[in-house]
Amino acid sequence: MQRKPVPPAPRSLAAAADVVDAVPLVPKPEDDCCRRLIDRVGVADRGLASSWLVFLAALGALDDDESGYARGGDVSPDDTEALAARFRENVFLAAETVDALGDDPRTPADVFEAVRERVPRWERAKRENWPAFWTGRVERRLDWAVLLGLADREGDGYVRARN
Repeated sequence: MQRKPVPPAPRSLAAAADVVDAVPLVPKPEDDCCRRLIDRVGVADRGLASSWLVFLAALGALDDDESGYARGGDVSPDDTEALAARFRENVFLAAETVDALGDDPRTPADVFEAVRERVPRWERAKRENWPAFWTGRVERRLDWAVLLGLADREGDGYVRARN
């Protein structure tokens, strides 16, 4: 199952590792884990903390089950290659967003136009400004793609990773 929540990308994977380290070793309910993220790493609010938990679980950096979230996922928070593979596989629109990049810089709005038809109809009906909302979601995916080595930033745009 692909997950939609994507928190804003931090400046480095070390910051994401700090979030992982704030999650308990023994599974705890989401509310408890969110409180820990707010208290220990300064996540702004419960909604953003929840996004972090869902996203990091999708990347395999956290375990999640019926008891809640815990450290000890099957992917180390510093294993960029494994995180990038899970990002493409488990985060909704991540692969399509990365695949929409080429050698010429594309803005988040350009990339959104390339993937817009993949946004579910019910998501479009949820809000009047859905294109702006989803352009922001695409931009978050692009920023994570850069952090995970799947893309490069050039000026105001993004390109396929040149490595």
